[in-house]
Amino acid sequence: LIDPRNWMTKETPERQWLVEDYIPMKHVTGIYGDGGSGKTLLTHQLLTSVATGKNWLGMPVRQLRGIGFFCEDYEDDLHINQDHINFALGLAYSDLGDMRVISRVGEDNILMSFITGNKGQRTELFEQLLTGAQEFGAQFVLIDTLADTFDGNENVRGQARQFIANVCGRIAREIEGVVVVCAHPSIAGMKSGDGYGGNTAWSNTVRSRLYLSRPEDQDDDDADLNERVLSRKKANYAGLGEDLPLVWSEGVL
Repeated sequence: LIDPRNWMTKETPERQWLVEDYIPMKHVTGIYGDGGSGKTLLTHQLLTSVATGKNWLGMPVRQLRGIGFFCEDYEDDLHINQDHINFALGLAYSDLGDMRVISRVGEDNILMSFITGNKGQRTELFEQLLTGAQEFGAQFVLIDTLADTFDGNENVRGQARQFIANVCGRIAREIEGVVVVCAHPSIAGMKSGDGYGGNTAWSNTVRSRLYLSRPEDQDDDDADLNERVLSRKKANYAGLGEDLPLVWSEGVL
């Protein structure tokens, strides 16, 4: 039990952010985007910015060690993306000592299984990821994607909450840092423009949820096809704010 009267003699702490108003420290943030929208690239850029202290989409970030757990991209794909990111940020490969990437294409990437009903069990792979993050001193872990690492029914509220709280949230608590998990929106989520996926428990359990989408009025003009919008669809510790317009150019957003 916490006696709030004790706070009277303590200085009020400041809210800690990885990216102010977008990604809070010590919590889980979900980044949603339809297939091909560029969310993997967006988060690869975030991982690079966190590890090097370079701005992400023009915004300052807290510099930390980070790990990217990629389930859908081969090492060669990550290498190509990194080339483009390095060029855009003015980085050399020698600047990337505080980041690590893991390519798990075609592997069993389940971090929580639901073999016996609705009670989730963290897998050995989860323990390996957590241990690896701790040994590297990472305070940022990127998981791409939710669909590859969650073995339950995304429409079951209890299973969704367990995965966010007891897998992603557990990592965030243990490393005293941030977990960002990439996910695909449902058809209903895309139609509504809210970008949520499955049931509302996914959105309700994360502390921040961002949605990468194409502009609603996007037409078939080639230039327009490179436009994206990053929206804060949920922000427990900040206002929802204005949409952030982005453009895909020379391999980066």
